[in-house]
Amino acid sequence: MTAFATNDDLVRLHPTVLDHGIVDWTDELAEAQKDVELIIKTKWFLIEFGSMRTRGQAYTPIFNPDLLVPEQWRKAVCYRALAYYIMPHLATFRPEGDTFSTAADFFDTRFDDEMDLQLGGGVMYDLNDDGNISNNEKFPSLTTRLYR
Repeated sequence: MTAFATNDDLVRLHPTVLDHGIVDWTDELAEAQKDVELIIKTKWFLIEFGSMRTRGQAYTPIFNPDLLVPEQWRKAVCYRALAYYIMPHLATFRPEGDTFSTAADFFDTRFDDEMDLQLGGGVMYDLNDDGNISNNEKFPSLTTRLYR
């Protein structure tokens, strides 16, 4: 599995993230990446490729997260890690609030915005696994279709 984001990517989005006594957030980034992959699978892949027919038989293709382009999802993974794994780990959860809880809310909103942006702009998925993304391997999200 290729990592979509690193500690350096976190620092680019939140420069002080390594200043709180923890200098490696790799596990949190891995958890966030699993979350992002699951969201891509449910909100895009299963809709785009959910039910196909071959010789009259219906089947569902298998989602392979290794065929995604990591650079496309780097910010989303960082925002997810910050909102759901890193900031809650640092938060005190005092009734009057704290900086980390506020930051978690901020990064959660940024995560939602980034996922909407990337899904709406088109998922790059190396369908033929040749290492190159051609124009027919960029799949915009179909938002005008009614799914039943």
